[in-house]
Formats: sequence, structure tokens, C-alpha cells
Amino acid sequence: MKKLLLFFVTIISFQFAFAQPAGMLNEDFSLRSVETNDLFFTPNDENLNFRISEIGGSFFVETNGITNLFTAEAIFNGNTITLQNITITINDCTAPACYYEDLYFYDILTTPTLDYKTFTYYYSAVNGYKKLSLLDANYNKAFFNTEPLPEPDPLLFQTWYLYKTEVDFGDPIFYTGPNQPEITINSDFTYTGVENCALISGNFIVGYGQFYDFSLQSENYQQDESNCPPGPVDYTLQDLMYRYPAMDCVVYSGVNGINEFQYETAAGFISYFSNQKLTVNENSLSTFTIFPNPVQNKFILQSSETDFTISITDINGRTITSNKNLVSNEIDVSALKTGMYFITVTSSEGKTSKKFIKN
Repeated sequence: MKKLLLFFVTIISFQFAFAQPAGMLNEDFSLRSVETNDLFFTPNDENLNFRISEIGGSFFVETNGITNLFTAEAIFNGNTITLQNITITINDCTAPACYYEDLYFYDILTTPTLDYKTFTYYYSAVNGYKKLSLLDANYNKAFFNTEPLPEPDPLLFQTWYLYKTEVDFGDPIFYTGPNQPEITINSDFTYTGVENCALISGNFIVGYGQFYDFSLQSENYQQDESNCPPGPVDYTLQDLMYRYPAMDCVVYSGVNGINEFQYETAAGFISYFSNQKLTVNENSLSTFTIFPNPVQNKFILQSSETDFTISITDINGRTITSNKNLVSNEIDVSALKTGMYFITVTSSEGKTSKKFIKN
């Protein structure tokens, strides 16, 4: 009896050790991003597929880079996968995106000396699409999925004027006047712009957003200061385009041809663009505060204005509620689902918005 019990325990343990990759087998996962010290989206038009196969009871990984091919034996143990017996082809890579192959192969999947690596893997399947993440002991990460890349709204491809930046529930900073920073995004995701006395240029890589429609990461950022007078120049767009990828982006289509583009680099750090320059009236609207934030049922709105309209929109720009005749500064949001929303206050002086979280 003891031998029979031991036999069943051995079979169950064996099945548990190798049942984990079942849903991942023979699936072409597309690489969407790698993360070392920084996050890097997979360059546009590059298709890097990660595939796990089983041959004779053993598992193998194959994935392409920009030019070369990576193969390895895969050993599964619980929620970890070890890549060993690694080979990488050594074709010369001269394309502009070759830096990404080096990051992917030699910083994530292995080392410059092709050492084996053990990863914790996270796998899920939702709505017919599969997601896979590999995380090594140094917190380097690769993210894959089978879902097609999001298609940014065609309205993205136009000229945008930066009119406001917001820092995690703090008071916004407005930008007005003839030197309002501007950026033109082209359909091939190149961009040009003007800030102060300088001309800027570069290109964007498209990725997945956490809450909004898509993400953007700027690369090849350039400044032409040939027309600038001597002395330092302050830049806002440089910080956005050169240092930080936009984790979340969304384009809102408004009335009378007025559209908005939001660029969030971290939770609560949002830059607001409009396709029309900000007027003095829009900038003169007194700021308002809401608390508590996050909110469960009701929050208090405080503003120096007495005659105004409020509207609440979700992260997709859909209007959830609007009110022209408030009888109290207490706003009931108990009916809203958990998530992120925006409240906009409009008065004769203009309008301004704030983000809030519904718990």
C-alpha cells in the first residue's frame, strides 16, 4: 500500500512539474517590451516571436532577434524556467534596432558568455489572448503576448500644443503665449516640434498602455538650438520625450474640432495637449481641489468659482455624468465602478480637469 501511495505521489509530482507550460506550448508569443534599468518597447515593425516546443519529452525555446536567432533547452520547475545549452547565431546586425536584440538576448535571456539563466514566469490567458512574462533574479524582465498591437487613434497624427502639466494631484502648470510648446506627430510616428527658440525632432515607438489606449516611447530625440541666443534654455518637452516613456496615452475627440492628447509618464504625472493654442481665458480659471482622493462614495469639490458646470469622464473619454446646477459641493460617485476617472470644471473663465480614483 505504501509503495502504491508513493507511486501516485510521484506521478502527481511529475505532472505538477510539467503541467505548468501546457498552455504555453507551440504558441508564438510576440515580444512587447524588455526592462533592465529602463523600459524599452519593441521597435515598430519588428516582430520578435518567442516559442516553446516539446520534443521527446524535453522542452526547447526558440526566438528571433532583429537579425539573429536564439535557441535553448528549457527546464521547468514549478513557476520557474531555466534556459540552458544556449546558442545564438553570429550574423552581423547593422539595422538601427540592433541595440534591442542585444538587450533582449544578452541582458535578458542570457549573458555575453551565454550562461544559463533561471526565470520566474507569469502566464495567463484572457479573452482568447495569452500573456507571458519572464523575470530574472536581477529583476530584468521580458513581456510577451499574443494580442495584436493597439492601433492609435488617427487623430494622434496632427500638431499638438502643450497647455498643462500635472504632478500627482498637485496644482497644474499652464503654458500659454506665442512660445507654447508644440509637437507634430506624423503617421510614421516621427515627430517634429518647437519649444522656446529650439527645434526638436525624433520618433516614437508604440507599446501597450496600462489603463489608456496605448503607450509611446521617444527615441532619437534631437534639438536644434542654432537660432537660440547664448545662455541656458529651459525645456519641458525634452523631459517628456527624451527621458521618460509615456506609460499611458489617450486621444480625445472634442467638439468644434478641438481634440486633446494626454501623455502620462507615471501615475499622476500627466501632460495635456490640445490641437489649438491655449487662450488667456482658459489659463485664468481658478484651480479647484477635490478630496478625499481616492474616493469611495462622495468627495468634496472646492473652487473659488460659484457658477460652473462639472462633468465626469472615464479613461476612454466617455461622459459618465454632468451637472449644471450643483446645490452642494459634495459629489456622489458611489454608483461608479472601481477605476480611474476625470472631473472637469467649466466656467466663464475656461475649464480645467483633475484625475481621481474610485475605490
